[in-house]
Amino acid sequence: MTDDQGWTQVGFHGNPYIRTPTLDRLAAESTEFTQFYVEPKCAPTRAALLTGVHGYRNGVIDTHLGRTFLDPAAVTLAELLTAEGYKTGIFGKWHLGDNYPLRPSDQGFQEVLVHRGGGIGQPAGPPGNTYWDPVLEHNGESKKYQGYCTKIFTDALIEFVEENRDRPFFGYLATNTPHSPFDVDEEYIAPYREMGLPENTARVYGMITEFDENLERLLAKLEELGLAENTIVIFLTDNGPTQQTYTAGLKGRKPSAYDGGTRVPFLIRWPGKFEAGRKIDRIAAHIDVVPTLLEAAGIVMPDSGFDGASLMPLLAGTVSADDWPDDTLRRAGSARPHPWPWPC
Repeated sequence: MTDDQGWTQVGFHGNPYIRTPTLDRLAAESTEFTQFYVEPKCAPTRAALLTGVHGYRNGVIDTHLGRTFLDPAAVTLAELLTAEGYKTGIFGKWHLGDNYPLRPSDQGFQEVLVHRGGGIGQPAGPPGNTYWDPVLEHNGESKKYQGYCTKIFTDALIEFVEENRDRPFFGYLATNTPHSPFDVDEEYIAPYREMGLPENTARVYGMITEFDENLERLLAKLEELGLAENTIVIFLTDNGPTQQTYTAGLKGRKPSAYDGGTRVPFLIRWPGKFEAGRKIDRIAAHIDVVPTLLEAAGIVMPDSGFDGASLMPLLAGTVSADDWPDDTLRRAGSARPHPWPWPC
């Protein structure tokens, strides 16, 4: 999961400027849900993704004013998989609480390398922290790392995969890029400046291209270890973009409730199980991911239930898209402690 990368900010959706060769290849190898929706802001999306329930049930309805704290009683995918013998790890952005009992380590993640708060350089973290050589939280201890943040998080996930190659694992790579402050090495910005793109767009696109290179390293490691055939790989983003030049006709951007703010790429790859290059146009959402992965792993779902539904019948082809029931996706979120109409 990347941070603030919109539906249009990938090559495989026709963007004529951006360079995402790894994501484009992954799209060709994956099944894609073309009508996949999340929240218009990041923390509510992340909480719903990990719990399979909406924000007014898991406690996370906004990104500030104390509305980002995941209810300690909420059950996450990491907790459910841990109970089934999986090794679980998170690398990057959590943004659902930095202190006990709200940390990722309190919610089922056994290996944790994250930044504090909503982003590197924000007030929750140490003063002066930047995307290069940041101070991060590793299993409850602050530590200074060398290099650029996305590479650091990807390196940690690759090491996690290597260490757990012989057992079931769940690795959650949640980059803080391409979120502001739009910092990345000049070599990634320059090609987009040369295209004449606005400065911040050039920076965002450069950050996405840098992520794309790290994704290639991760996918190559799965191949090298012989794990690609038995590993489900998902790519999605947390909301629409903050900077955009190519819109593909979508209205709005982060934090709008229109498609530009809530419709995101969603690729899911499982070689030999899910059809490569297939596109499914049925409405799906973040709340569907937990029940889908549990069914894919053969795990009995808890009796408490989810707001989402497993997409496995569509993915496995046991139910056609034409026979899939119509659905209406409702979202409610604001800085207020209760739902209210038309907060766009």
